[in-house]
Amino acid sequence: MAMKRWNRIDVKLGAVMLGMFVAVLLLLGVVMGGLFTKFTTKQSHHEAEELAAHVVHMLQKQSYAANDLIGTMAEFSNVDIFLLRADGTFSKRDAELIRQRQYPDGIWDRPNLLASRQVETEFSADGKWLLLHGKPMTDENGRFIGGVYVISSLEAMKHSIRSIRTMIALTGAGAFLVTLGLVFMLSRKLSRPLLQIERAARRIARGELETRLPVTRKDEIGSLIGAINDLAGELQRYRDTRNEFFANISHELRTPITYLEGYADVLSKGLVHGEEEQRKTLDIIAQEARRLMVLIRELFDLAKMEEGRIDLCPEWVEVNGLLDKSALKVKLRAESKGIGIHVRHPRKEQYVWADGNRMEQILINLLDNAVSFTTKGEIVLSAASEGNRIRIEVSDTGPGIPAEELPYIFERFYRVEKSRSRQHGGSGLGLSIVKKLAELQGGTVEVRSTPGTGTSFILTFPAGDAAEGKGNGNGKRPGFDR
Repeated sequence: MAMKRWNRIDVKLGAVMLGMFVAVLLLLGVVMGGLFTKFTTKQSHHEAEELAAHVVHMLQKQSYAANDLIGTMAEFSNVDIFLLRADGTFSKRDAELIRQRQYPDGIWDRPNLLASRQVETEFSADGKWLLLHGKPMTDENGRFIGGVYVISSLEAMKHSIRSIRTMIALTGAGAFLVTLGLVFMLSRKLSRPLLQIERAARRIARGELETRLPVTRKDEIGSLIGAINDLAGELQRYRDTRNEFFANISHELRTPITYLEGYADVLSKGLVHGEEEQRKTLDIIAQEARRLMVLIRELFDLAKMEEGRIDLCPEWVEVNGLLDKSALKVKLRAESKGIGIHVRHPRKEQYVWADGNRMEQILINLLDNAVSFTTKGEIVLSAASEGNRIRIEVSDTGPGIPAEELPYIFERFYRVEKSRSRQHGGSGLGLSIVKKLAELQGGTVEVRSTPGTGTSFILTFPAGDAAEGKGNGNGKRPGFDR
């Protein structure tokens, strides 16, 4: 399915990163602009206040005429200075200059100045921004004797603020463009492996199980790529073993069916003469029918176990009797190959809470497997107590299992001796059934093998003592209620 451009992860990731940067950039610009405006304004007000205080100080010395002082300082400082008399009026010269400058009447705030309080006002006149700063003069008794107004221009300050804001805006725009490029490259770099994983996953879904991705990173994405490769490998191996299983099971089914069909046809046509020949033919038909039934039963058992529909009838099973019965059923087959079976009982009587028939099936499967692959030596079936668990072990002196095969031997359809599978029989289901039955009864199974020395299968189950086993049999072990 085609993916819309705006819905791609690199676009989303880039948009989120860019949005966060723009938000931070705008916030930073606003804060810097506000700080500079506040600083510049405060500086302008401070300068006007110092000038007014200086004029007041000079006037209070009364060493020379007030008008001359005010005119000199106004010309030198490039400001307008007005003197407010004690009665709250301006001199004629000041009043005329105020009319010329077109200063508004409401800026003077005379009541506050007459009350010996400072006055500070920003206002606009003739299209220009100005600052008025008024400072009172008092005599040595603290009485108001006049005031000084200093009006200075704020245009330089406003121009500086506009310049700084323009610089901030240009810098922000440049940073935005640079960040846009970096975010684009970074988002593409981060999203590229994800898009590669997506394409690889789709190829795997189409059945291209040989697909692999190179692992060039050591972060979470590298781990994800490794997991995808492992998944593809597992699916490929599963497909191969499944195909092999179907090929083998087809052969295993075809062989007994061919025998059944052939010998039945021979009998029906009367081509077998004599009772002895007929008996042998019927024996072959019976053997092949049993072989076919065992194979079909294993398939159905495994299917039911996979679906959790297998019926178990748990009871207290005495371990010594279980070992003896299982070994006895395999003994004749082992002896026909010249292999001895030895049973080693636990030191004291032990019981397990399990389905007796299924436990016997587990041990017989393992013993049959040992007999099939052991050509000389012996098979040992033993049990021992380990704390609150019972350990049952089946060991042989067969050829062993290669280390690389051990992780897979309990998987259904898997067979170690692929080239000899038909020679030894079996469908590759026996060990899968053993593992499933053990787990369903609260047990575990593991394998240890050394090529050229032999193999051991180790089962562990929760154990009970003799008193529990000889009880009324109605109780159930905690944690196993089936």
